Amino acid sequence: MTSSRDLSQLSALLAAASNPTEKKRPAAKAIAPANDNKRAPDVLAWPTLERLAYRGDERRVRALRHWRNICFPKTVLPSQPDTDGDDTEARAEIRPSEGELLAAIGWTVTDREKWPDTGRKMNVYEKAEIIPHTSRNRNGGSDTQLGNLLFRDGKLIVWGETAKGRPLKPVERPGGPKGGVSAERTAAAIWAYLALEGAVSPLKAEGYRKPFSGEPAIACAIDPLPREEPNGKDTAGRFGVAEGRALLQALGVDGSVAFDDLPTPAARCPDALVLGPQWVGGVKKPKPLGEISAAAGGEPAALREVEGEMFVEFLRHHLQKHALVLDLAIGDATAKEIGVAMGQGPAYAEKRGPALIDAAIDALIALDETARIDIEPIPQKLAA
Repeated sequence: MTSSRDLSQLSALLAAASNPTEKKRPAAKAIAPANDNKRAPDVLAWPTLERLAYRGDERRVRALRHWRNICFPKTVLPSQPDTDGDDTEARAEIRPSEGELLAAIGWTVTDREKWPDTGRKMNVYEKAEIIPHTSRNRNGGSDTQLGNLLFRDGKLIVWGETAKGRPLKPVERPGGPKGGVSAERTAAAIWAYLALEGAVSPLKAEGYRKPFSGEPAIACAIDPLPREEPNGKDTAGRFGVAEGRALLQALGVDGSVAFDDLPTPAARCPDALVLGPQWVGGVKKPKPLGEISAAAGGEPAALREVEGEMFVEFLRHHLQKHALVLDLAIGDATAKEIGVAMGQGPAYAEKRGPALIDAAIDALIALDETARIDIEPIPQKLAA
């Protein structure tokens, strides 16, 4: 029986196996630092708040933040509404604007569309081909003309002209808020007041016809001013109240006599609005409390700080041990560390810590009404 295997290359294979020509290099090891520093483990910045927020407990989240705010009021930044850049435009006036720059190089507005990123409507321009012209000025610099824009050594110096041919230069200056100051009372409001019917004279008013007693229902709080004769200090003197009323009745200007029956003929003039800062009768809008307090100087900052410290001390006195739990809960302490700090064993502290925090927050909510929030209950689905 003969073998069909080819052994002609057996000697070459044995030689290569006995005398290897190339040696494999060992894999390079990672360079280790000289010390034993290791990457610090990731920890939560505010474990208690993040645990409550993850659980969806908005009531306790608000109360915990309220405790942080009253204990450390200077660390809380006032919330500023998003004005989308309108406040910057109100404080600074920059010319030329974007539209003026594009109009200076011949671009025209064709439409307006809403940007998907900002949601604001912006102009859509039609481009114009403008060839810049560069020349040397007498100072040795370069002037570049691009449409109506004139650049000198790369700086914009002129962006247009006025109707009288004066060059418009770029400006950046502080400006007031947009829009004018509204008047306290419009002309329409004044005309509406003048169209009202006149009131009945107080001298013709009738008293209560069926009093409960012979005494007046409302006693006179102020005695009528008497007549004062002229003297050295007051050369004109003063009418008394009774004399003044008698004079008004004699002239018929107290409302008791019709206009056509006045003893002295008078002419009616057409109604007109007095120009300038004149006094106009009517009901004036009262000044809000904010302006009154601002005019009075406002509350001193030191007084607010003292009142805040007294309020915190009042809460700590009534919360007792719960105040210590809340102080730990507004830091980076975990629930297990809070449980250990309150005297629990290490094995039981991790399970007991969340209950201690919830109890402390509930005690704060029951004591301080400003820490409460009204939350609608989530409807529960009942099984059929």
